[in-house]
Amino acid sequence: AFVDKVLLGKILHLEWFILQWLNIFCADKAPVKKQCDQKLLIRMKTKCVPCSLNLDTQCPAGYTQITNGAGTPDCRYYLETKTHTLSFSGCRHHCVKEFEQPECCQGHWGPDCMACPGGAASPCNGRGHCSQGMAGNGTCTCQVSPLFSMKNKSTIACNKANPFLPVVCDCIHGVCNSGIAGDGSCTCLSGYKGLRCDQPVAQCEALQCPAYSRCAASGEDGKQLECTCLPGFHGDSTRCEPINPCSEKVCDPNASCVYLGPNQHKCTCGEGYTGDGQICLPIDPCQAAHGGCPAHSSICIYDGPGKSHCECKEHYSNFVPGKGCSMMDSCETNNTCHKKAKCLTVAPGQITCTCQGGSVGNGFVCHGSIVERLQELNAQVGGQWQGKLTSSLLLMENTYEWQLSTLGPFTVLVPTNKGLKGTNVKDLLKNKQKAQYFIKLHIIAGQLNTSSLTNANVIYTLTGKPGEMSKGEKDNQLRIRIQGGRGKGKILQGDIIASNGILHIIDKAMDNVEPTFESSKEKTIMSLLQANGRYSQFTSLIERTGLGVDLQQDNQAYTVFVPSNKALSNMKAEVLDYLLSAESNDITLVSTNLHLFQLEVASLVSIEHIRTMAKQLIHFNRTSTGQVLVSGEKIEETDIVAKNGRIYILEGVLIPPTIVPILPHWCEETSCFQHALPPCPQDVQPIPREPKCCKGFFGPNCRPCPGGFSKPCSGNGQCMDGLDGNGTCVCCEAFQGLSCQFCSHPGKYGPQCDKECPCINGKCDNRVDSDGSCLPGSCRAGYTGKLCEQQIVPCEPSLQLCHAHADCQLNDGAVSCVCKPGYEGDGFSCTKVDPCAVLNPGGCNVNAECVQTGPEEHRCVCQAGWTGDGRDCSAINPCLRPSTARCHENATCIYIGPGQNDCKCKDGFQGNGIECTPINSCLEQNGKCHHLATCQFESSHGWQCVCPKGYEGDGRTCYGNTILGMNYFTLFTSMQEAKINSVLSTTSNLTVLVPSLQAIENMDEDEKAFWLSKSNIPTLLKYHVLTGAYSFADFQNLSSSDMLPTSLQSKFLHLSKENGNLTLEGAHFVASDIASTNGVIHVIDKVLTPLRSAVLPRLLARLEQMPDYSLFRGYIIQYNLANEIEAANTYTIFAPSNDAIENYLKDKKSAALDEGQIRYHIVLDEKLLKNNLHNGMHRETMLGFSYQVGFFLHNSQLYVNDAPISYANVATDRGIIHGLGKVLEIQKNRCDINNTVIIKCRICSQPSSCPPGTKEIVTFLPLQSRECCAGFFGAQCQPCPGKAGSACFGNGVCLDGINGTGTCQCQEGFVGTACESCSQGRYGHSCDQVCTCVHGKCSSGIDGDGSCECDVGWRGVTCDTGECPASFLLSCLLLSNGTAYCKCAAGFEGNGTFCTAIDACGSNNGGCSSKAECRRTTPGNRACVCSTGYTGDGIVCLEINPCLVNNGGCDRNAECTQTGPNQVSTLLVKKNRPSQVFIVGQRKIYPCQLCFLLQPVYLFFLTCENVINIRVKTTSTTKPQHCKGKFIG
Repeated sequence: AFVDKVLLGKILHLEWFILQWLNIFCADKAPVKKQCDQKLLIRMKTKCVPCSLNLDTQCPAGYTQITNGAGTPDCRYYLETKTHTLSFSGCRHHCVKEFEQPECCQGHWGPDCMACPGGAASPCNGRGHCSQGMAGNGTCTCQVSPLFSMKNKSTIACNKANPFLPVVCDCIHGVCNSGIAGDGSCTCLSGYKGLRCDQPVAQCEALQCPAYSRCAASGEDGKQLECTCLPGFHGDSTRCEPINPCSEKVCDPNASCVYLGPNQHKCTCGEGYTGDGQICLPIDPCQAAHGGCPAHSSICIYDGPGKSHCECKEHYSNFVPGKGCSMMDSCETNNTCHKKAKCLTVAPGQITCTCQGGSVGNGFVCHGSIVERLQELNAQVGGQWQGKLTSSLLLMENTYEWQLSTLGPFTVLVPTNKGLKGTNVKDLLKNKQKAQYFIKLHIIAGQLNTSSLTNANVIYTLTGKPGEMSKGEKDNQLRIRIQGGRGKGKILQGDIIASNGILHIIDKAMDNVEPTFESSKEKTIMSLLQANGRYSQFTSLIERTGLGVDLQQDNQAYTVFVPSNKALSNMKAEVLDYLLSAESNDITLVSTNLHLFQLEVASLVSIEHIRTMAKQLIHFNRTSTGQVLVSGEKIEETDIVAKNGRIYILEGVLIPPTIVPILPHWCEETSCFQHALPPCPQDVQPIPREPKCCKGFFGPNCRPCPGGFSKPCSGNGQCMDGLDGNGTCVCCEAFQGLSCQFCSHPGKYGPQCDKECPCINGKCDNRVDSDGSCLPGSCRAGYTGKLCEQQIVPCEPSLQLCHAHADCQLNDGAVSCVCKPGYEGDGFSCTKVDPCAVLNPGGCNVNAECVQTGPEEHRCVCQAGWTGDGRDCSAINPCLRPSTARCHENATCIYIGPGQNDCKCKDGFQGNGIECTPINSCLEQNGKCHHLATCQFESSHGWQCVCPKGYEGDGRTCYGNTILGMNYFTLFTSMQEAKINSVLSTTSNLTVLVPSLQAIENMDEDEKAFWLSKSNIPTLLKYHVLTGAYSFADFQNLSSSDMLPTSLQSKFLHLSKENGNLTLEGAHFVASDIASTNGVIHVIDKVLTPLRSAVLPRLLARLEQMPDYSLFRGYIIQYNLANEIEAANTYTIFAPSNDAIENYLKDKKSAALDEGQIRYHIVLDEKLLKNNLHNGMHRETMLGFSYQVGFFLHNSQLYVNDAPISYANVATDRGIIHGLGKVLEIQKNRCDINNTVIIKCRICSQPSSCPPGTKEIVTFLPLQSRECCAGFFGAQCQPCPGKAGSACFGNGVCLDGINGTGTCQCQEGFVGTACESCSQGRYGHSCDQVCTCVHGKCSSGIDGDGSCECDVGWRGVTCDTGECPASFLLSCLLLSNGTAYCKCAAGFEGNGTFCTAIDACGSNNGGCSSKAECRRTTPGNRACVCSTGYTGDGIVCLEINPCLVNNGGCDRNAECTQTGPNQVSTLLVKKNRPSQVFIVGQRKIYPCQLCFLLQPVYLFFLTCENVINIRVKTTSTTKPQHCKGKFIG
């Protein structure tokens, strides 16, 4: 049989397409499930809100609530107020919903889940893999076999394979039975035969058929052979020509046919169709990538083969190709939020409402603060409480509004107007302190709803006073009574929600029970404590530490937590004995109870912890009944107000963890004579033995072992204790760590380290006291949870539920959202978490700092003075490391705290411990000599004390004037150190009251220790010095009402006469009228002491209390300036902070500030409080009059020069300190001239030569003539215009000097206020080049190059050619080849075909001064006009100084001070004419005052007249001195 090979191939291909169509057709007839959606259970939690408000909270649409009532109290919510972030416990609901996640069934693909090629039952005919699923594209990837290889990337399926298929068909002239189902046999063409059709038939060979023909049987019998044309050709037996297949419709109707030659063509599917051309299927663009429509906001609509369009989904609009549709803002069309809430569209058609402005709620209902809620209730028209809460509202608004608006949480009992009937509100408001106390009797810490109140027998108010809860016998309603009061308040309406608490309206106000401990704003904290015996023990501790002095001052506010005597007595007897013993000298315990700022009780409710003066954290929380706890200790009474702070009474004692052991740590053992055991019999004496450390203490000082003395080494090891021990813990086998607090095995935990850690995929917290959970941040990737047991996976995009920083957690078909590591929240809302911002930060040791290094990473670093890995820190004892202790070899190291030590020279040596030198015998002897005497060795007498020349005495006592005549009294031997010996030596007419030795011995030990301390003795001494010389007879002539002024400012002594006895402040005179050259000495039998409140610390002591200014204090010490500063009557110091100094040295690349820079920060002889620093005022510094600092006010901030004052009015005993945020740079703007005035006076009636015994008085007075340095002008020596060091920019001469105006006289070619510009038409750095532009704008000025921008219609280098026709904005230019092109004219910009006017003021204010206005004139040009109060050319604008003209309109005896642009201030001081100021010593003398301000000896001889000529080295017009009548000179 003969078969057409080509025709057979077409038939086989057509068969395949028919089978595909049958598959599709049959699938339509017998429906097969295409979509198999996956059901998931989604869990979520609602937002955390107040529990009482959660009753109305609904789950989101589609979710089912599975919690009842107020939900579960398992969360906290936060409220942002103006000053605080408040944390509240709250409730939330748990919600679930079933969610069907779209999925295609097996064997289907694409959004419409079409069947894979080959059918869904056997995709790709079982011989390949179909790209199935919603995201698949239906492509078959066929299997590869050794016999048949085919990869078909179309939708054509992989045909079924035949395992017996030959490798290659070898038919020569025939058609092979090929393919998967073929057997490889040959069907021979006409004229051939054989298995391979390779044998020609002989008869056909003879016919010699033409090309494109074949030999075939013909006739009826089929035996006759003839030549016939091949398929695709036509003709007769002699000639065959090709047929065009395209004319026979061989392609699909939706395909085009292309003739390629004889029997060859190509079918190509048309646009919108796909296939091989013989069969074409319509293309649906929506099946691939959603037809280019972004799936989140739009859908694809099929419009026909290859055609589709996008339409917006519901709640979307404005389709943009490639981007999709914009979600419609439902807040604009359907905003159902509360007026205090912010509306936000979070999903199509869904909004979320968030309460704003400090209010809380679900967004549809928002509640404001307690005060706002009261205002709403009282003002609600038609409401139950309209106008009935006015009195309570008035009280709270006027006494406690800030606290009730910004702090919390609080429970407030609000009495009605009727309930306040017995209280005179207006009278109560006259005393704010009492009114506040009354209000606090109605406030409870925390949120106590009616249910909580019902379950409580006792509640506690903010006063600390308890209240009793009860129910009425008849109505069963809740009632509250303050203990000690009679009246009960019945709750009329409860559980009124506010953002920071709950309100309960009651029918009767609480009784105004008086506080147990009365407040007094007139007394200091120390005075109040000393006056109340209930706190005497703690008061005694305060006094011993020296902190009592601070608590007696009123220049700093403190908060003190005071344990009562009862609280201290409840401590163990041995602990209390140690605290009250002389041995207890550590102030850590006391300072733990002190905080350096004033804290009101409402603040304690709102903050979690504070750091005390002992650098210890104390924590605040509260009980369920409202009692405030301080580190677990209950507060008995709150807010006892004193002059310098507040006191809180505690039921217990705050003992810090790092305190020196509050326990006897020495355990001395005793034995008895006759070998008896103690206690010894009465007739047997005990023998003291060597002291030993108690158990749990080690080293020469008996320090506590690691882990604490009560449980050394955490009870898991042996401490090397005892006097010779080093405190090392030798841990048991299962334990490790400095205090044996960790398990040796990383996977064990528990007290015995025998529990297997349940932490699965993280690092175990292997401490002995842990619960075996994983360390924070240690979970491996893909896991979360306390035990790292929960597996997490990225969320499917179709869910769109979890927060961007959350993962999905799948458990048994339920989906929940879990925040990623480094974030916290419920998974629907995740915020960054700071692992260090918790009470136990990052699992770090209490003596370590937690440092966050990334979103989920941190490290623990032991604090200074401690060592370890951060989880385990131990105190560093420098004494165990001689290299770090820095003590001299002849000194003893004394451990005083972690990383701290002191050095004390050993006996026989002296020094500071770091340097120790042997004490020589002379110096040792000199300790017995008077401080003015010297120790001298004489061979006959040995060491003797010898008074200096001009003094008398035996060397033990030396005297000469007042101070020298009284030095044999011990008290005054410290005068030299006290810095008042110079006053007593040089000041005349003094009376000194010297206490006798017995008087000093009779002093109370506490008083003696206080007043004879180095810092307080100057005050004591001044209190014993009277201004004026009083003999004993003078005292007798005074009346008892006379008050005698002392040299201690504003302090007087009271004189008393009783029964003929004369006393001063109770002191009797022991010896009187001891004469000296400059006063009188009296010996008295009592030491006179002023009130301690008169004591303020000296300069260095005060700076030591200011740790942020320690570097400045160091420079004061380094340059030995303290003595010089405190020698002045008063002073003002501007101290830059440590940060300011460090930044300055870093910027200047310098190692240290020099002495001059420090002196520039100090003003002597003036105590300038912040209110005294007026804008524009200048003051002389320690560098002299030529170096002044100025004070300026900018935007309500006060500056010294350019440094802001950041910490003001810190008082010392003589001066004031202000803290600066920047180091002052020295500005020298004055260059004064020193001169001398010579004055000679003698008695007129005497001859010119002095009589015997007298001498002519000659005085040389140093004078200074005030002058400004070059480049500065005016009375304040302001800088001339220009830049520093280059007045008038070096292009002119400034009219400088005291009388100068600061005007710049410019050189030729320069103009401007500061000669900063070239004159019109000039350019270049020297302004000596002339512009040559004829019709254009020249590039002029100092930075100009003289080039021209031509005007409209002109061209050329100098704009002198006008060949092009003018246009409105353009200039026409010619290229070198003669071609014309357009360029924008001067003042315009653009590409030449389009030009716009240049805005010369558009950037950088047009180059004008910041104090000037830039005004546009013509295109590209502008004018600069200085603002009001300024003068100049607009490029440079200077403040107008009205003082330069007619003294600013001030009186001639007033000083004109510029305070701002064209503004002056008049200060009530004598006028200072710059050329006529003299300096006498350290004092400023003005000419017409010179006579009267000289030393008193001249006052009797001189008179002052308005004539000219004093003998001065330089001529000056002044008011001279003339001797009075009877005197000449």
